[in-house]
Amino acid sequence: MKKLGFLFISLILLGCNGTPKKENTSIATVNPKDCIKQIFEKDSVFGHIRNYDSEKASVTEAINNYVKNAKTLDFSNCPEGFETAFKKHVDAWLNFRKVSDKHPTLRGELHEIFAMIEKTEDSIVFKSSLKQIFDTWTVVKEASK
Repeated sequence: MKKLGFLFISLILLGCNGTPKKENTSIATVNPKDCIKQIFEKDSVFGHIRNYDSEKASVTEAINNYVKNAKTLDFSNCPEGFETAFKKHVDAWLNFRKVSDKHPTLRGELHEIFAMIEKTEDSIVFKSSLKQIFDTWTVVKEASK
């Protein structure tokens, strides 16, 4: 009987120690295409906010808020080229502040303000800065493929 009890306890201990540990499979990994999709979805929300923030605040403040939001995006599962392109696009928005800083009192939806700025003495710098935003967005879209 003692031998049977000893055998039983030994089997239990061996069973516990011999059980391989399971890897944590509950952590979802995001593939690059899903990461890019998530970035575009969040950027769309941030862009919408930016476009209408300028109804109540300066364009520069709206851009600053957009950039702050964009810097919270998680690119850890995105292709490096996509992340680099997106950050250059954000930099283009930051660069646009050299125009928007000159027009702190303009209010309205962002595209309405753009139409107003285009008619000012800053139109050449405005067009160049806006082109940089569009050009960098084109690169972002290309890097997403």
